[in-house]
Amino acid sequence: MTTESKTLELGVSRASCAGGVTGEVLTPKVTFEAGRITVKTDVAPLPEGGYDCQGNDFVPITVELQERVGERELFDAICLDCAFLTTAFCVDGGVRWRP
Repeated sequence: MTTESKTLELGVSRASCAGGVTGEVLTPKVTFEAGRITVKTDVAPLPEGGYDCQGNDFVPITVELQERVGERELFDAICLDCAFLTTAFCVDGGVRWRP
């Protein structure tokens, strides 16, 4: 990735217990701010049931941006939810890339 990039290649994993399966990734929501670009990638609900917490797979997706990345950080929106701040998903503070 560079500051000129307008395409993101991401790996999305369901944050909750799902028996190792992330499932369908919904259309990402992208927010452009002066200092960062926030990307939120929700996944479709799974059928009711008891799922173990073995860690879920990563689903590759491509996100086409309306603007180039520029001098902005890429931020994972899951880390805006205080329930995930202490998880492995947010150990880096939610920043996935810095210029």
